[in-house]
Amino acid sequence: MYKDFFGFEEEPFRLTPDPEFFYSSEEHDDAIRTIEYAISSRRGIIVLVGDVGVGKTTLSRVLLNKLINTQVSLVLNPFLSESEILKYIAKDFGLNIENKDKGEIFQDLVDYFVGLYKSNNNALIIVDEAQHLSFESMEMIRQISNIEMENAKLVQILLVGQSELINKLNQTKLRQIKQRVAYWVYLKGLSFEETKSYIEYRVNQALKYRRSIFKDRAVKYIYKLTRGNPREINQLAETSLIFAASRNSKKVYPKDVVMAAKEYYKFDKKRLLRLGLAGIIR
Repeated sequence: MYKDFFGFEEEPFRLTPDPEFFYSSEEHDDAIRTIEYAISSRRGIIVLVGDVGVGKTTLSRVLLNKLINTQVSLVLNPFLSESEILKYIAKDFGLNIENKDKGEIFQDLVDYFVGLYKSNNNALIIVDEAQHLSFESMEMIRQISNIEMENAKLVQILLVGQSELINKLNQTKLRQIKQRVAYWVYLKGLSFEETKSYIEYRVNQALKYRRSIFKDRAVKYIYKLTRGNPREINQLAETSLIFAASRNSKKVYPKDVVMAAKEYYKFDKKRLLRLGLAGIIR
């Protein structure tokens, strides 16, 4: 309903990790540069952490579009067992694993990575939601990371997860893999100015002609509620658009954000009180 009303060609605040709608803050730019450098210089294991909704998955998809001469295995299911994750990675790289045991599959991976290295190519494994990996699966990741030559890591591994991943890697039994982490990259929420730019960017990506839709005070309310968390910004902004359209308004005002907050945080009244909106949300 709101899409046609505002003239959007696409939904501006959809939650899927679409690189075309990726707004790169200064922090995101730094994260991408760091990870790109770590991969190109063959540093081994990189850890990317951040709270739910800060854009870790989207950033990793943007990264995939920037890499050259790099073969990638993307592990989206962190609940795979030790043998399952080995088989998945090998199969994802295009290796034939039929009727092969764990040792044979591992050796095939070694041969594959050596072949890539000799042809000036690289290998990257990305594990999403890595905080859910079991100890055994984490150990398999560590063993794969040990595939190297005297002067180079033959496979790079990007562990993407929530802040719980740090706690997991701090466990004594995982100290071996923690010692192999070359870079730790942390993502935080957007600043107010970045939140404003983020909303404007996504709106104008979806519009045929550039224009401003969100009033400044509406953006201030969104920032105060979300603390710059992109996923929450998306949800509040989209619901605000719906309420504005229902009023036949071509602009989003603070009252639209208030109505959206009532809907989105209806089971989290304490959140509204903590954010100082008790006098606004009734």
